[in-house]
Parts: sequence; C-alpha cells; structure tokens
Amino acid sequence: MKKLFILVIFFTLFISAFNTKAAFSYVETEMDKQKLFRVVKVTDGDTIMVNVRGKNESVRLLGIDTPETVDPKKPVQCFGKAASDKMKFFVLGKYVRLVDDASQGNRDKYKRLLRFVYLPDSKATFVNGEMVKQGFAFSYRQYPTKFLNKFNAFEKYARENNLGLWNSCPLSVPKPTIKQIIITNPSVQKINQVPVKTIAVYSGGDKDCSDFATHASAQAFFVSQGGPGSDPHRLDADKDGLACESLP
Repeated sequence: MKKLFILVIFFTLFISAFNTKAAFSYVETEMDKQKLFRVVKVTDGDTIMVNVRGKNESVRLLGIDTPETVDPKKPVQCFGKAASDKMKFFVLGKYVRLVDDASQGNRDKYKRLLRFVYLPDSKATFVNGEMVKQGFAFSYRQYPTKFLNKFNAFEKYARENNLGLWNSCPLSVPKPTIKQIIITNPSVQKINQVPVKTIAVYSGGDKDCSDFATHASAQAFFVSQGGPGSDPHRLDADKDGLACESLP
C-alpha cells in the first residue's frame, strides 16, 4: 500500500511538471507554417530583427549595402537615416518571408541571418531589390549573390534616374577631360629631385564592377582614379585596397 501511494505521488508530480513545461513551450503559429515572420525592429537600412519561433533574430539583407547609421566607428553617412526610414516603411511591424542563398551561408560573422526579404503581398515585393531600385541602397558586389546582375541593373536604373541617394549624395566623379597625376617618391622632399610619371585618367562617367571583365582591369582603373586613397566609383566595397574582388 505504501509503495502504491508513493507511485501515485510520483506520477502526479510527473504530470504536473510535464504540463508546466508544455504551458511555457512555444506554440507554432499559422504564420510560422507559412514561413512568415514578424519584423520587430529595423536596425538600419540593410539590417532588421524578426521574431522566429519566439526568439528575436537579426537579419542582414543579402546583396545590398546602405549608408551607415549605427556603426560606432563611423559618422552617420549621407542618406543613411532616409534608408533606415524606408526600410521601416517597407517592413516594420509586418510579416515577411525570408529566403536564403546557399552560396552565402546561413549567418555572417556577426551571427546575423543572411536572407532575401519578401512581402507576402500580391506582388511578392522583393524588399532587397526595391531598396536598390529606388535609390536607398547600393548593390553589394563584395559578396555576390545569385541576384548580383539584378541588383547591378537596379542600381544602374536608380543612378541614371537620379533616385534617392544618387540625387541627394552625388559622388565626386571626374569631369570628361584628361588630367595628369604626378606620382612622386615620398622619401625625397625636393620636387626637382623626384622622377615623375604621368598617367591619363579616364573620366567618361561612373563605372561599376559590371563594366570590367577581370579583377585586374578593374584594379588598374581603380588605381588610376586615385585608389585606394580615393574611390569615386565605389569599386572597393570593403575598403581593403582591392577593387571588384568578385571578378575573375
């Protein structure tokens, strides 16, 4: 009888613990089943936070790059706030569909999910693409995704139509004339003692990585335009002195 009583108590405690755990476990919603996740925060123009099965996850939008607003090492860049506000307009408080790219991995070095973001509307709005097409972001060539050509085309469209940052933050592009750059030896102080070399600078308009066939040709052009100290054509996305590293 005593053993039976102990077994009853043990069984009661087990059921109670199981029910308590179940009460606090995450319940999959219909939105989860459709792989739609609610955006709870917009960090900046290319990073958002979504709720994934009860946990907030940071998501870096693939294929695009927007002016900085939250990097403590950099000042707020031109059009950065506008890009953040546009992202809020697109997604904040809404449900979005997240799609990965096998070539990019699941997360970046900051543990952010790497995803393409779509709205579940009748047009299946491609948020990454719209940010570039409307002039709120650049095509991010440093880490080329499967939609790189599409992003480049969107950027070209925005640039040629002076949309968004292309109108508000004009890049310093050389005028269509031929200049000469004098390259000197910095170890020699007197200019008349320095052997000089002159090179012609191309200035026929803005260039991007899609205009070059190889990394070598892009690098040569990049250097001729003052790189790495100056990068008016934004060929060096990560500022490491190498232009268009995605090219062969």
